[in-house]
Formats: sequence, C-alpha cells, structure tokens
Amino acid sequence: PGASRRRPTTLSPRTQITPNSAPPPAPGWRQWVGFCLAFFCFWASLYIYMPTFPVYAEGLGASLTMVGLIIASYGFVQFALRIPIGYLSDKRGSRLPFILIGLLANLVGAVGMALFPTPFLLIVWRGFHGIGAASFVTSAVYFAGFFQPDQTTRATGLLVFMTALSQVVISMAGGILAEQFGVPFTFWSAAVIAAVGFAAMLLAGERAAPVRRPMTIRRFRGVLGIRSLITSSGIGALSQFVTFGLNISFIPIFAHTLGATKTDLGTLTTISYVTYGLAALLSAVGGRRFGERAFVIAGSLFTTVTILVLPAIDTVPVLLLLLAVNSFARGMVFPVLMGISIREVPEYERASAMGVFQSVYAIGMFAGPAVAGVVADAIGITGLFLFIAAFPVLSALSALAWLPSRVRALATST
Repeated sequence: PGASRRRPTTLSPRTQITPNSAPPPAPGWRQWVGFCLAFFCFWASLYIYMPTFPVYAEGLGASLTMVGLIIASYGFVQFALRIPIGYLSDKRGSRLPFILIGLLANLVGAVGMALFPTPFLLIVWRGFHGIGAASFVTSAVYFAGFFQPDQTTRATGLLVFMTALSQVVISMAGGILAEQFGVPFTFWSAAVIAAVGFAAMLLAGERAAPVRRPMTIRRFRGVLGIRSLITSSGIGALSQFVTFGLNISFIPIFAHTLGATKTDLGTLTTISYVTYGLAALLSAVGGRRFGERAFVIAGSLFTTVTILVLPAIDTVPVLLLLLAVNSFARGMVFPVLMGISIREVPEYERASAMGVFQSVYAIGMFAGPAVAGVVADAIGITGLFLFIAAFPVLSALSALAWLPSRVRALATST
C-alpha cells in the first residue's frame, strides 16, 4: 500500500500519472490487421480520385482560383476540427468513434462528388473529406500507442510510410480507372473503399488507454506550452503549404499542359508517393540516429532546389524524375515533425497534442492552394513555382533557429 502511494518520477507536474495506472495491453492480431486495413482504406478513399481531380474540376469550368478553393476546403475543415477532435478524444479516453466518423464522412463526400459534380458543390464535398481527414488525429495516436514512448519517430515514420504505400497503390489505380471509366467512377470507388474501412475498424475495436485522466482545459493549456510541439507544428504548416499549394493542386495541371494523360497523372502521383514513403521509412529508422533537425533542414533545402528547377521542365518523363526527388525530400521532413510533436507528451494527452499539430499544419493545407490559385491566375504557373520555392527555405531556417537537435521523451508510457 505504501508503494502504491509513491509519486512517479516525471518531467513536470503536468505529466504526473494517477496511482495504480498500468500500460495498455499489447495489440493483438485483430487490432493490427483491422487497423492497418482500415488505415489503408481511409487514405485510399481520400486519394483514389486525386490524380485527376484538379484537371476534372478545371474541366467543369472552375478557374485556377476556384480549383485552389476546392482543394483548400479540405484543409480548412481540418484546421477547424482537429483540435476539438483531439481534445474530445482525450477527454473521453477513446479513439474508435472518431475514426469511424471520419470513414463515414469519406463515404458521404465521395457519393456527393459522384452525384452533384459542380465547382461550387465540389467545395462542399471536398469539405466532407476534410472532416474525414481530421480523424487522422486519433488514427495517429491509436497507432503510436502500439509503440514505446521513446519510439514516436519510428511510429510516425511507419505510419507515414503506410500512408504513402496506400496512396501509391490507389493513385495508380485511380489514374487507370479514370482513364477507362471516367473520373466519376473513382468517386464511387472511394465510397465503397470507405465502407470497407469502416467495417475493418469495427473489427479492430477500441484501443485501451493506459490511464483514465479526463482532459481538462487547464491541462490542455499545458499541452499548448510545449515548445517542441509548437515549433514542429509551425514548420509542418510551411511544409503542407508547399505540398498542397503545389504538388497536389497545380503540378497535375502543369503536367497536363505538357501532354500528360490521366494514366500519366496517376503514374506521376504514384511515383511521388513511392519516394515519399521511402523517405518516411528512412526517417523511422535513422531520424534519431542522425539527428531529426538535420533531416528537416536537408529535406527542406532539397525541396527548394527541385521546385526551382520545375520551370525548365518540358517533358513528362523528366517531370516524373524531378518529382520523385522532390517527394523524397519532402518525406524526410514531415514524419520527423510528427514524431517530435508528441515525443514529450504522455499518451493520455497525445490526441490533444496531435490535434494541435495537425490543426496548425492544416493552415498550410488550405492557405497553400487558396493563395497558390490566386498567384497562378495573376502571374502564371511558372511564377507560382518561384513563389512556392521560398517556403521550404523558411522551413529550414525555422528548424535551424528553433528546433532542438534532439527531443527528449517521457521515461514511461504515461
């Protein structure tokens, strides 16, 4: 009894745990298989239509500014929802309901795109997919709970690798399906995939939390005071500004002007995700060994170089090669930032921390395409490339100034 009253050694009062708390049980095969399948379907339902989506929206009569707004609605909804989702998940001590709601939103958005495809309504349906993507807050924490607390970079690196793997498979399939059956067929495919993911997540079930300490506003303010979380979130926003403002929104349109077919667009997206995933895997293995700050700086600078070369590209094969390098560089950055964001946070507060991280970087997800659309309409896509190239430089300088070379982890799984 005396031992049970001892207070555990912690980094701060905020990280203290309740007596008699125990780590959650190790995941069984049902959780591993169910979650991995659901996670694959989660991203597949969001990305199967994306290789041809900007070109499709433009073909419906959307201006480049409108295309940017359609893509931006996805990030804006995530910005609005991710902090509340993280807070409520920690307050309830549950992850499963939020993941299921996300998959259901993916289904609704896909059906809406298929039935009501106008430029204005695409903003609405893309917003539903923003609701779905916002549940990634809880998916990331759910998966990170499978690992020890000092392995967050490994966990997030593997999670981003799994994300890229699903996007590799589905982007190639999406380009082929759009070529053979039309873009609306990819919307219906997304709806079916989301339904499969919903069933798989029911199989996985809830992930038990290590302690039952409901989140409070006071403790949430403590989470907001973690420097590594705020710094990594800000750099993440700059990174996503580039990804959504350029790679997802306007690279497909640029490739189309070079003569790329729908299948080519799927191939372009697939190759990008392959190299992005390989870089994420590299960060999972070597991020802490070689220095996480070094990964962020190197990846950001290489990203800048590849963007500056883009205006000189005049053939689709060369564009594919350049984007492979660009995606590898971007993949060196983001998984490391995600791991840093929750490294100093106990597991029962990680959904709140992940909500902050993902909400802040979602600013880049909606600001990137919204601003890029206006810039592209004003000075053309070539001018847009030069404008976007400044943002990874800002990422590198921010990492050098504010990101620690090593981020400490909590000593326990709490």
